[in-house]
Order: sequence, then structure tokens, then C-alpha cells
Amino acid sequence: MKLSTILSAFFLFALVSLTSCDFEHVGPYEEDDRSFGLTNFDRLDMGSAFNISVEQGSNFSIEARGNSRDLDDLDIYTRAGTLYARYRNGSSRNRRYDMNITITMPSLRGVDFSGASRSDITGFQGLRDFDIRLTGASRSTVDIDADRTNIDLSGASDLDLRGASGLLIGELSGASKVEAFDYPVDEAELDLSGASTARVRVSKLLEVKASGASSVRYRGTPEVKTNISGSSTVRKD
Repeated sequence: MKLSTILSAFFLFALVSLTSCDFEHVGPYEEDDRSFGLTNFDRLDMGSAFNISVEQGSNFSIEARGNSRDLDDLDIYTRAGTLYARYRNGSSRNRRYDMNITITMPSLRGVDFSGASRSDITGFQGLRDFDIRLTGASRSTVDIDADRTNIDLSGASDLDLRGASGLLIGELSGASKVEAFDYPVDEAELDLSGASTARVRVSKLLEVKASGASSVRYRGTPEVKTNISGSSTVRKD
């Protein structure tokens, strides 16, 4: 009886210890702001579930607002014309409050957002090529005018496009979605897989490759070329 009591107490102690190790106290919220004096970049690469706002302006500006402890762990830097934002690898904290990053910049060539980030991009006109890559259930609203727009969406990411473009080239996988009825283009080339969805407005030529129960809905009167398999569909809206 005594032995069983000791064993029970031991297992209870071990369980409590493991639970305590797994649970991380995020701590009280202490709001703070930080500015970063970085310039000469025209691409963005960011992750870690940030809330990102990007707008066109004549000067560079980077502001971050969030919990002071999270700001202490934030690493923002530039390399080869790209602005990066991450939490430092050495940080042991996993649970964090929302981090809001606001960026003003003269021109933008592309973005790469990951890790369930949320982003809004507005005000950029007359762009030649613009690249959008979203991964890890990221969501973005992009309002731009560009000659050519390249999108790469994966991991249940969601893109809302507004503005206009001459050519839209898109690759979507893993139940990702692009909403582009308010983004008229002359031509579109789309490759969808894994139950992804595209809604586009095209005037001249629409080429679609789709598999894995993916869906394309289009508006306009383009010539349509398709290569579909499984239960995928391409239909006029």
C-alpha cells in the first residue's frame, strides 16, 4: 500500500512538472513602439504572424508596435535590397502578442510573407513586375497596378487582389485562394492543385491547369485553354 502511494505521488509530480514545462506564461502586455532607420530596399520578406501594412511614399519609414518584450526579440534588417523581419532564433519564447509593422517605401517589387501573417499593400502604381508569395496560411490584400503580376500561394493562404495588370501568372496549392474579380488583366496563366480556388477577370486569354478538386471562376470574354483533371472545374461566372 505504501509503495503504491509513493509511486502515485511520483507520477503525479512528473505529470505536473511536464505540464509546467509545456505551458509558457506570455506575461502582461506592455505596449511600445520602435522605429528602424533602414533604407534602399524594394522587397519584403516577413513571417512570424505579423500584421503588416505597406504603403507607397516618397521616403522610407519602418514602425513596429507591440509588446515591449516581443519588440526586444524583433530582428529587422536589410540584405541585397530586401527588408527582412523575424523574431531572433535565439529567443525561447513561442507565445506572443500581436506585432504590427507599418512600412512606407517609394517602390515595391515583391513580397514574401509566411507564418500566418496578415498584410495590406496599397498605393503602388506603374510597376513592371510584381511578385507575391504567401505561405503558411497567410492572408494579404494587395492594391497595385503592374504590367506583370506573379503569385505563388501555398498552405491555405488567401490573396485579395485589387487594381489592374497586363498579365497574371499564378501557382496555387494546398487549398489556397486568390480573389481577383477586382483586378482586371489582359491575360492569365494559372496552375492550381490541392483544392485551391481562383476568381479572376480576364479580357483576352485565360490558360488554366488544375487538379485535385480545384476551381477557377472567371469574368470577361477571354479565349480559354484548359488542362484539368480529377473533379477540378473552370467556369464563367
